[in-house]
Amino acid sequence: MRVLVVSDIHANLAALQAVLKETRNEREGILCLGDVVGYGPDPNECVELAAELCAVVLGGNHDLGAAGAVGINDFSRHARRALEWTQSVLRPASKAYLAGLSPKALWEGIVLSHGGPEDPVWSYILSEGDAALSFSASGFSACFFGHTHLPSVFLEYQRPDPLSGSPYSAAYGSPDLTVEVDRELRMLLNPGSVGFPRDAMDAHSSDSLRRAAARYALYDTGTGIWQFKRIEYDMRDTAKRMRKLGLW
Repeated sequence: MRVLVVSDIHANLAALQAVLKETRNEREGILCLGDVVGYGPDPNECVELAAELCAVVLGGNHDLGAAGAVGINDFSRHARRALEWTQSVLRPASKAYLAGLSPKALWEGIVLSHGGPEDPVWSYILSEGDAALSFSASGFSACFFGHTHLPSVFLEYQRPDPLSGSPYSAAYGSPDLTVEVDRELRMLLNPGSVGFPRDAMDAHSSDSLRRAAARYALYDTGTGIWQFKRIEYDMRDTAKRMRKLGLW
């Protein structure tokens, strides 16, 4: 079965629709690793699509903050302002749905976690050091996670690499990079952000909105192959509405 893996949609409906259209003939299921809302201008629409289409939807820190399940005072000023606006427009059904989400789940023997599995609401895995903490804190074999907005893969080997002396390695997901999910290794995989990528190549700017990037992954449960993917879409209308609402 081919599964679309998405994360950090952040109420960017145009990006989500572009990914869904691009993958409509390539997927038989969808996993969402959290942060359906926050930052963007279409929270209700994104919640409705995620609830309708995804086999699993995790609760990210922005989802739980928007629903009132966690406090928002520790968010950055920009994120907090967006959450306050999101709270003001969330429909009761959307709020109740987000409030009921868990930040961590088990699917087909794979751990799904919004942040690092040792602290799935808040933990960021950005480096080999962060990955080492996650590996040491949990006994998983493979974990799909989000939260950082960076497509990435971290591996833990049974023996240290003879050249580096480290039992860990990291790679950051250039488009179409493929990784085999090997149960003989321990792995952490992040598809990147659908709504607001943060890697240097794809981070949104005012001069790239006509061809904004959305990141995601495709995972084949039969072969164990994970593919990092990237598409471009027109974000100009979304950005215009964000500016009008004070979200940009």
